[in-house]
Amino acid sequence: MDRRDLASRLRWWHSHNGRTAEMVAYGEEDEDGEPIFYPIPVVMVVCPTCDGRGTYVNPNIDRHGLSREDFDEDPDFAESYRNREYDVRCDHCMGSNVIPWPTEEEHIKMVEEHIGMIMEWEAEAEAERRMGA
Repeated sequence: MDRRDLASRLRWWHSHNGRTAEMVAYGEEDEDGEPIFYPIPVVMVVCPTCDGRGTYVNPNIDRHGLSREDFDEDPDFAESYRNREYDVRCDHCMGSNVIPWPTEEEHIKMVEEHIGMIMEWEAEAEAERRMGA
């Protein structure tokens, strides 16, 4: 699986203002049945998915790699690829070039656990797909 395929699922925050991000507390609800959000102090860091560009090549174009032959066989494709005509907005930072990252160790651990949980779910889903499920 390509890292770009996971971009939107790796957004651990619900919203942010550059100084504070709201993280959803999975499995916890208020008395009205609405999810609870925890405010977490953050700093903004360069998006690791798009490397701060705000865009990346559509994964459907080059997810499984491209060879020299791909470009040699279709010069128009090669030119469009180099001119970034196949780029799409980054689903991780939503085109803003940066993402929030917690400043406190306990919150970093919470976020890393959340990301680990998402990665485990994705690995399990991929294994099921490979087995025909």
